Amino acid sequence: MNALRLAILSALAAAGLIAAEPAPRPVALRSALASSTYGEFTAANAIDGVRSDTSRWTSGRTPAGPWWLEVELAETTSLLGVHVHTGLNAATAVRGLTVQFRRDGQWVDIPSATVVNNQATALALAFDDAVAVRTDRLRLWITATPDGYARISEVIVWPASVRTLPPLPSASAALGASVAAAEKIPLIYLNQSGFNLGKSKRFTAPTLPDGTLFEVRAATGGAALFSGKLLGHIGDFTAFEPANDSREFVVVAGPHTSPPFRIGQWWLERVTYQNAINFMVDSRHYVGNHRPVCRGSFGWRDDHHFGWELHSLVPQFLSHPSAYTRMPRQITYEASTDPKLWGALTPYRADIPDLVKLIHWGADIIVTQRLDHEHLKAQLAYFLYAWPWLKDYLPEQNYTVVRDYAFATWTTPTADRTYPYDESPEHDLLALKTKLGTTKGALPPGFSVEPNLLLHEVARREGRADADRYLNAALRQTEWLVTNLDWNDPLTTKGQRMSEWLTLTGLTHVLRTYPGRAPAGLAAKIDAWAQVAIRRSANLWDFRKLTDGDGWTPMGDKPTMWNEPGNVVGLPAALLSARPFIRDAATRTRLNELATSHFDAMFGRNPAGRHFSYDAPREIEGVEHGWYGFHKGGIGQLEKARFVIDGSPKNQHFPYNSQVGNIGWTEGWVTFNTAFNVSLAYLAHAEISLNLRRDGDEIVVQLTAPLNFDYAKVETAEVVVTTTGATGKLLVTEDSPNARTFSGRLRAPRSAATAVEVSYGFGYLAHRAQLSP
Repeated sequence: MNALRLAILSALAAAGLIAAEPAPRPVALRSALASSTYGEFTAANAIDGVRSDTSRWTSGRTPAGPWWLEVELAETTSLLGVHVHTGLNAATAVRGLTVQFRRDGQWVDIPSATVVNNQATALALAFDDAVAVRTDRLRLWITATPDGYARISEVIVWPASVRTLPPLPSASAALGASVAAAEKIPLIYLNQSGFNLGKSKRFTAPTLPDGTLFEVRAATGGAALFSGKLLGHIGDFTAFEPANDSREFVVVAGPHTSPPFRIGQWWLERVTYQNAINFMVDSRHYVGNHRPVCRGSFGWRDDHHFGWELHSLVPQFLSHPSAYTRMPRQITYEASTDPKLWGALTPYRADIPDLVKLIHWGADIIVTQRLDHEHLKAQLAYFLYAWPWLKDYLPEQNYTVVRDYAFATWTTPTADRTYPYDESPEHDLLALKTKLGTTKGALPPGFSVEPNLLLHEVARREGRADADRYLNAALRQTEWLVTNLDWNDPLTTKGQRMSEWLTLTGLTHVLRTYPGRAPAGLAAKIDAWAQVAIRRSANLWDFRKLTDGDGWTPMGDKPTMWNEPGNVVGLPAALLSARPFIRDAATRTRLNELATSHFDAMFGRNPAGRHFSYDAPREIEGVEHGWYGFHKGGIGQLEKARFVIDGSPKNQHFPYNSQVGNIGWTEGWVTFNTAFNVSLAYLAHAEISLNLRRDGDEIVVQLTAPLNFDYAKVETAEVVVTTTGATGKLLVTEDSPNARTFSGRLRAPRSAATAVEVSYGFGYLAHRAQLSP
């Protein structure tokens, strides 16, 4: 919808000259029953259409519970969710409940409609795809109240035909409600937090015509510091490089002024690195900030078998160790009361980095619970591959246990249990994988390539006679992908949602590490993927679309299909992994630009004008407008976790239909955050460089890396130095506060005639520089 048409429709609607969309209608309810009743506050009051303290159901007092309220529908209906209004105030709201539905004579829990530690008087509880809720009866199974009384003033049931759960009548009263509709978002859409120096800086102004002049000014006012003109509704101020400038800036174009933003060294990394770890700490199963057991969850809540946690945590560690080893420690090891859940791995020291503790946790859960789904076994290859650099932090027993379990189960074709959403035909990781998974993201093409490459290196290190079979399996799978994948088919790219990145990082790993063994046509295949990505990103948002036509994001036939922020935040990993193997300079430049634009999309450069996280305004420096709402309850129980990636614009929002508001499914998921995490890893690898130069009898080591997160402080990092077989660490120090470079000196007399190698990072994501004698 173009800007003129949007303005006309908005004006007509405001004048009452065109009809508004009809209000969604809830399901008709026939009757209600309850476990007990207090006085005149009967169960019927909870379905009478009146929300008031005098028209409510109140149970008799039962100190320990449970309490229940059963609602009969007028007819059997497929359901989307419920609104539950509870309590006289926050002090008397029910504390815990699960919505159940009647199926084949039995009550079945709805995992996404479980609430604990509640204090909200209004709850919007959407039903996800964990179970198909089609029924004529619902029951609120209440497990906790503050004083022994359960109080429900109204239950409203919504049919699946509505598709998007309506907002609660009072957003301020509810956790999980939509934000106030009156929130005014500026019509210049950009990264609300800020931009990196040396990177592209672009914005979208969809309501302004081409040729409109724009200016960058200090947010406090004053003369223009940079100016340009819109082209294709895009403004580009990449050339504006205000070094060491602590001011906030705004873009002014036509009658519009953007949200304020900063420009600084490694700004994106500065505001996200700690947040990325915070989420992984909070969202752990059993020991995170929600302790009850969650359905279909293992190491992280709602991870199922395709959370890709070690697939992303290990690359973070390999690519940029100093950034994570210096972070504050939040995790304290907790022994399990049930040895079948975790504990097969000996505990670590208290002082090791949280990132390493998270890696230990992920591996421990898999081997203790003896999980042998192919995706979970594959995670162990990352742990084993990284062991030479993890062993300074973890007991040797950890490696032995993980190694023995991984090699013993790698080719097992059957799974140990039934996994929800499982699309794998079998679980032998050496087998050729020819099935293309659905948009659920549970079976991305080429998922076995990188794990087999990593286990090949482990097997070589172990001196195993079968080491080559892991490499051969990876190469055979790569050859199949080169021959059979058609990048024009959306299901091979964006149609894989948050798991697309696994395809490209696997293919590029082959070319990076085994160029002489790579199947013919691999480089051309990677280039072809890049060309499709570029072609589908030629729009006002620099946003890679699903198709070449009108398809912007995946859609489906269920209300939950699809929330896709994980694809947007995971795409930079794919783009940046492909970039080194692209020969054309203009293509490489555009891939860099698109990596930035997709991070920017997360931070507000999108048709909704909102950050993908509901809590972003209070968690991320500089963000003004968070996502419309967040999912209350759900399998993952993420509402109190930090840095949850909740939602992103749906197909209906594009190319520019911000007026549709909060439509489609919103729910955070660990798999969205792990996609973001792996993008951080590949961004670090793309940005880091090492340089060596001789100064007399010393060698000057200079590391360029996103590490200066405190602009007023001189910070440090460690590099590894190898000379004639001896290895040691060298401290490098920031050249000045807020510098891009870190330097150190190594004594190496010319007379010694010794070659020197310096490295930063580890394994396939390391950077190395050599100086000959």
